[in-house]
Amino acid sequence: MLDWFNIVLTSLSMSVDAMTVSAVDSIQEKNMKKTKSILIALVFGLFQFIMPLIGYFIGYSFKDILEAYIPWIAFSLLTLLSIKSLIDWIKDRKKKDDGEEVNKKISILEILVQGISTSIDALCIGFVYLNLNISNAMIVFSIIGITTFLLSLLTSLFGNLLANKLEKWSGLIAAIVFLAVGLKILIEGLIG
Repeated sequence: MLDWFNIVLTSLSMSVDAMTVSAVDSIQEKNMKKTKSILIALVFGLFQFIMPLIGYFIGYSFKDILEAYIPWIAFSLLTLLSIKSLIDWIKDRKKKDDGEEVNKKISILEILVQGISTSIDALCIGFVYLNLNISNAMIVFSIIGITTFLLSLLTSLFGNLLANKLEKWSGLIAAIVFLAVGLKILIEGLIG
């Protein structure tokens, strides 16, 4: 029997990091096309589905080995994204000071790295649901992925509305958010 309340809470909590990054992406890339917002949400949702599935299939044989490193891997990837965003923001500020027009474009590679970074901790969720048969586990992981897709899409569209107001600070906001999300994942991994 599936615990629907727990599944909904898990889906919402697993979506938070992706939602935050999605919003920051749309703030950074002024006038982001809706198709790109959909792509970002799709990538994030797909990774939030795939990572628990991988964790489920890895199972307990590797759980103890991997579990200790997952927060560090996520933290490292998000710290690199934070540093890159900060450097890009500094470069963009210099270009604007020199009178050049700047419009940050989020690349497909950046979207993929963000998708991995924000979902790598979801490997552990796969371990949590090892007590379920594969069909019930697939239902849970699908709900997590769909929830992440929908909420990431909403925050991306909302972030796009704020882009004009926050454009000057978008790179710095991205750097701070990536670092904060990375620290959150690391602290949760060390404490929990």
